[in-house]
Amino acid sequence: MSSPTSRVWRTILSVLSIIAAAAAYSSSNDDDVEASTLPRRTIENGVQLKIMPLGASIVWGQDSTDHNGFRLLLRTMLEANGNTVTYVGTRFHGNMTNNACEAYPGDTIDEVQSRANSSGAWAYAPNVVLVHLGTNDCQLGANETSTTAAARFASFLASIKAEDADALVIASTLIRNLDRDVDDCIVHFNSHLAGIVRDASDGGQKVTLVDMHDAVPFSDINTTDLTHPTDAGYDIMARVWYEGLVNASSLITAPSAAGKATPKSPSSDAGNKVAWTSTVWLLVPLAVWFLGS
Repeated sequence: MSSPTSRVWRTILSVLSIIAAAAAYSSSNDDDVEASTLPRRTIENGVQLKIMPLGASIVWGQDSTDHNGFRLLLRTMLEANGNTVTYVGTRFHGNMTNNACEAYPGDTIDEVQSRANSSGAWAYAPNVVLVHLGTNDCQLGANETSTTAAARFASFLASIKAEDADALVIASTLIRNLDRDVDDCIVHFNSHLAGIVRDASDGGQKVTLVDMHDAVPFSDINTTDLTHPTDAGYDIMARVWYEGLVNASSLITAPSAAGKATPKSPSSDAGNKVAWTSTVWLLVPLAVWFLGS
């Protein structure tokens, strides 16, 4: 039979193991990407990046395992290479810390523009805006055409310039869709974007275009909803955004000091509560066993 002293030490070791496991669980909800696997290309001598991911459900990160979509890997790559990154917006999604965005699942171009302009999001004064938007316009079918959707996208870019003229806007072609009719619309919509972005740039807007459509293959589109990327597809998107930022880095200036403070991520608190609640419940049986010994 073991002595009371040995039982006490076993209990202490068990408690320490559980606390360590809980801490590991909590940290696993954030960034586990190996920095050593990432390219080293610091943007504009380490300029602070205040990024607004702007769009609908794909920007939201829908159907990704961790609900972060492309945002976590993109932030990890940028920070590994020497830039401080803060996501801003009035919406929060994902299990990562600083999970802000301005993304509205199911919304069209006009709807996202209206919501973003009335939400107070522009008060954060981002110096980078990432835009993937228009898939829901194509999913309207008979009520929509790619040409009218593209015209609205041009107005959308002008609206961003009116709200934050100093921000670099990185617009994206739309990713593929497994619904043939929707993908046909997407292909035609994408064909307008180069001209729209060129016109906006000629008009003085800091804007560039990256190609997601060719980058994300059909095999990395979710076969259940036919629309959202798989985790691998979101990772590809992150790398395309990263390359876009590197290539347009000369257009990025430090964020305005007049911008609102970084929004606090609600889910970071929730994740900590879950981890510590789990720890408490694991400790209860140990305490009962110890007191009864």
